Amino acid sequence: MASPDSPASLESSSSSNSSSSRSFNPNRPQTLEDLVNHFVASKRSLNTQTVLWRANDIVTSARELLEENAILAAKNASIRNIVDEQVDALEGVRRGIDAVEAEVQAEFKQLLHELDASFAGLQSTLAVLRDTPIESVLQPPGTPQKHLYDFIDSATVTNLKDSLRACIDRYNEARSKLSESNDAFDMSLDNLHSSIENVPNSPATTSNPSPIPVVYHDLEGHAKEAAQAFQSLVRHYDLCVTALRHTEGGSAAATQATGDAPVSSADEFSAPPEPMTEEERQEMLAVLQKDAREVDDVVSEIRERGSEMTYLLSQAEDHITHLRNEDTALNSILRLLSHLATQVKGHIATSRSFHASWLEDTRPALLSGVEEWENQREFYERFDLAYAELLVEISSRRRRHEKAKRKAEEAQRELERLYAEDEKAREHFTLAQGDFLPLDIWPGLRDPPRKYEVRILGIERAEEGVDAPDEEEAEHGVQSIPQLGRNVVERALTRVKRRM
Repeated sequence: MASPDSPASLESSSSSNSSSSRSFNPNRPQTLEDLVNHFVASKRSLNTQTVLWRANDIVTSARELLEENAILAAKNASIRNIVDEQVDALEGVRRGIDAVEAEVQAEFKQLLHELDASFAGLQSTLAVLRDTPIESVLQPPGTPQKHLYDFIDSATVTNLKDSLRACIDRYNEARSKLSESNDAFDMSLDNLHSSIENVPNSPATTSNPSPIPVVYHDLEGHAKEAAQAFQSLVRHYDLCVTALRHTEGGSAAATQATGDAPVSSADEFSAPPEPMTEEERQEMLAVLQKDAREVDDVVSEIRERGSEMTYLLSQAEDHITHLRNEDTALNSILRLLSHLATQVKGHIATSRSFHASWLEDTRPALLSGVEEWENQREFYERFDLAYAELLVEISSRRRRHEKAKRKAEEAQRELERLYAEDEKAREHFTLAQGDFLPLDIWPGLRDPPRKYEVRILGIERAEEGVDAPDEEEAEHGVQSIPQLGRNVVERALTRVKRRM
């Protein structure tokens, strides 16, 4: 829209109101009615000032949103990084607890397998002892049949088994507590991940930055353009007032046309007009006539810019609302993390307690149990072997006994022969020389031969052809050597050779 001082005009547009269309005729001079109509239309167009006020409020609000956007975007990004780090740390703790449990459980299964194998070996050895009878000839007459198992302390095996069972029960109880703690930990992590997934996605990313800076720039542009458009309306209004003041009866007609308009309308015509030549007046009217057609377009442009600014502000507000919702959700996640961090201390303590129980109680007990089962199995195997060797030893002793007995009998017969020989020799000497030798020449001259006897030192019971000992033999307390069957000795020898 142009003024007498400037040839610039409003942007041309194909649309105009009907009044302006009727009044515009380059071949017809402008009448007072035309000028009044232009004045009324221009005065009405100034109502778009409310759009400028709203535009100013929108720009102010957008500036505040721009600041809040920067703060919230930075805060939310920082909190997301913190949340990611905390989640990684919590999951690291959870993996660590799993690693400890898996390591302990693997070693527990290995030791349990070794313990079962050792116990099975011991049970196999004990079964042999149960099935190995004591030879009846080794026991007093009338004694019930006994087996090797009857001579061992079975309470040792039972007590150790009960002790190991109690140890395993304590381990299972500790592991059960750890499992409950881990389940609670997993549930907390699941709730945390679910809450994180429900956090609104950040509306701005590296590839899709925040729209608010662009919106704010556009709003400023719209506000500036609207203000400039409104200034052109003001200049057009001033031009209308000037034209009416330089037209006879124009001031009165304008005042009458505006009716109950503000007092300022009348005040605008109270001052005397500045002098103007007819040529200047005609030039002014030409500009006025041309600009009058563009008033509606300028008003529409201002209102459209106002509407666009309202829409852009709503976009910015939507973005900020999203950021605020994200901020609220992230703060909730931080509170959840704080609560979970407190719980994690208990989960770690439970894991440490489980590990300490394993190192200080279960593992040493199982290792000791494996060693004890092996020692007992080895001892009872040696016991079984010793009994087999005892049977072989008894057989050997019996053979030596029989050989000694034969030698003793042979010696006894030789002694008796020598005694008889000595006795006859002495009798023959006495008959030949006794009458010539006085008795006091040697006190032992008439003594009988010294008699020697081979006898048993100890007790030998009457069994299998052996005579019962007399009272003199009983004083020595020597037991007889039993006679074992040949098959018994052969089985014993086979067992001894098999284990050598």
